[in-house]
Amino acid sequence: MSFQFSMEKVLTVKQKEKESIELELGEAVQAFESIAEEIYSLLKRKEDIENLSNQQFQQRIVVNDLQNTQRFLLSMSNKIKELQPVLQRARERMQVIQQKLLQQTIEVKKYEKLKEKQIHAYEMELTLYENKQNDEFSVLRYAKS
Repeated sequence: MSFQFSMEKVLTVKQKEKESIELELGEAVQAFESIAEEIYSLLKRKEDIENLSNQQFQQRIVVNDLQNTQRFLLSMSNKIKELQPVLQRARERMQVIQQKLLQQTIEVKKYEKLKEKQIHAYEMELTLYENKQNDEFSVLRYAKS
């Protein structure tokens, strides 16, 4: 007589759903990090160019060079502004998936806890059955002697 958890299939499905959500979260985190790195790179480049522009200004470089630098900085600023909402959406998506993962983890834990309780109850029942049989054997041995 072996233990059969009645909700084993449900537990397996919940665990697979959890694994799927974990993969989805990994992809969302990767997308978020990619966008964040791109924004960081642009901000760093912009800062470097602004520093160069300030040096050029102090050295009284040609106005045309300054204008080109300013246009490039404006272009980078616009690109950063475009990417910030994309980053925010990626962050929100990541947070939604984290919440789904948390819910799924709770679901899996509920079924695992139920399984543990049923295993414990089964083991107790089995122990009682074995004790009862041992008592019966003891009574039979005593009756024969």
